[in-house]
This record gives sequence, C-alpha cells and structure tokens, in this order.
Amino acid sequence: MSTFAVLAAISVAFPRPGQTLPPVDATYMCGAVPRGTTNLVVQGKPVDVYKTGAWVTMVDVAEGENAVEISANGESTNVTVRVERKPKPVLDADGNPVKPPEKVYEKLEYTKDVPRPHPCGKEPKDVTIVVDPGHGGPKDMGAVSPHGFFEKDANLLLAREVRQALTNLGYNVIMTRDDDRALVLGERPRVACETGADAFVSIHHNATVCNKDPRTVRYTAVYKWNPLGERLAAAINARMGAALEGDIPNNGVMHANFAVTRNPEVPSCLVETDFIATPEGEEAIWDYRRRRRIAESIAAGIDDWRASSAE
Repeated sequence: MSTFAVLAAISVAFPRPGQTLPPVDATYMCGAVPRGTTNLVVQGKPVDVYKTGAWVTMVDVAEGENAVEISANGESTNVTVRVERKPKPVLDADGNPVKPPEKVYEKLEYTKDVPRPHPCGKEPKDVTIVVDPGHGGPKDMGAVSPHGFFEKDANLLLAREVRQALTNLGYNVIMTRDDDRALVLGERPRVACETGADAFVSIHHNATVCNKDPRTVRYTAVYKWNPLGERLAAAINARMGAALEGDIPNNGVMHANFAVTRNPEVPSCLVETDFIATPEGEEAIWDYRRRRRIAESIAAGIDDWRASSAE
C-alpha cells in the first residue's frame, strides 16, 4: 500500500512532523479521518471520532522517539513523537532543588509611560483601532486544528470580520497584517504607537499545553496587563460573553504578561475566542455566521469602551 493512500485515510495534525515536545509523560494528539469512520484505534485504544472526522486522544510518551500506531478502515500508520530529555534539577548545597528566578515582565521599550487620552466624546470616525491577527508566516503558525487548519489563518479570518464590523460603525481600522506574513512579536504594538491609534486588539484562538487534554478545556477570555487595558478588555468581554452565552463558557477578563499587552501608552488587550484544537472548537471556527457574531460583539465592545466616560 502506498504512503499516499495511508496518509489520505489517516491524518495527524498534532504533533506536526519534526516537532519536538517538551519533557512530558503524556501528550494529546489530534487529526482527522474520512467522515463516517468509527473504528479509529490509537496505540491499541479505541478513539471517538467526531462527525467531521476529527479526533483527539491522549497517549503516554517517554523522552526520545516514540512510535505511535494509528489505524482506521483497515489502514494503519506510525507517527514518531519526539520528546525532550528532562533536565537535571539544580540543587543547592543541602541538596534541595533551587527555584528558578521569577521572570520580570516590563513594558515594551518604545512605549511612553503616559496613557493616551480616552476617546470619549469623539465620534467613531475620529477614533483609530489597530487590529492584530495573531501569529503569521511560515514558521509562526500558532495552534492547529484536527484537520490541520492553522490558528494564524483562523485569526486572520476573524480579524477581517472585526475590521468590517468596526468600519460599519464608522471607525478607522489598521491591521498589523492582512495576509500570511511573519511579524516580530514585540513590533506588533509599535503600529499603534507610531500611528497615534486609540486602542490595540490582538485576535487569537486558544489551545492547551501538549500534556493537557483539550477536550477538557474550552472557553473564551480577554487578557490584559494593566488597568489601561483592563477597561477595554472588560467592555469587549461583556459583549462577547453575551453573544456566546450558552455556547461556550466565558472566563472573563484575565491577567497575562503577553508582549502585545504590555503597553502603558495605548489601551491593549488580547482576545481568545475559542479553542482550535478541539473538534467542537474547530467546527465552530468554520461557522461563518458564528464568526461574524463574534466579530460584531468585539466591535460593539470597543464601541462601548469608546463611549464610556474617561474615569
């Protein structure tokens, strides 16, 4: 049987070929098989297949190379999962593990320390919003769905919808990217600083770490770094939570030290709209009506923030 025929029947989206995982004892795997397949087996264990053909499972792994056997419809293939070696702990003179120093997260070096005036009292036509589709380019693909749909592409699809929704409300919108190009992470917010923008919003889709089952975690959230970004994040989260109520849990406004949010000059936040690595999350991302609803809720949240008082 040819390799092409095997791969056509069974695809693996994560871990990707050549990808090396951190030192873990187990990892999730996801991929897809033809619709209607019900007999998928991974490492000898039956695995549920979603109606789209997507599948997700957990497998035990050890450091080094692990051969994982996957079979369905009488076809089988092996996937090599590479796992890094666990580092030796650093010990003090008494033989106790030494805690690594805490990371210090500072503002982006090119930002000013004084916040820009809140745009309350301004009409939307006088307000500029920077929309940032997260990731991009041949190396920074972000998370991946069971069918191999990259987060960078899902982010761009949604960001374009957000731009349209904001434009419909009368706002000026600048995109950090409008195609599949690589951007330096810390340079993305520079666009907002150099153009005099009133706010910066980064669009993302979430995924769990490799040793956590993505089927157990799915929610929306908006991340902020400082009080300046929190007001913007709260307004967006309120609208998005209401738009998706009963569809997906909402974790509210959360703190994170993301590079794109460490901005004391321009109100900034990062929006996580769904989990792309789950079959349900993948299907939801393909739903253009739902995507438009999310985009309109983000735009409405930005509009609420703009119209609110400066205090």
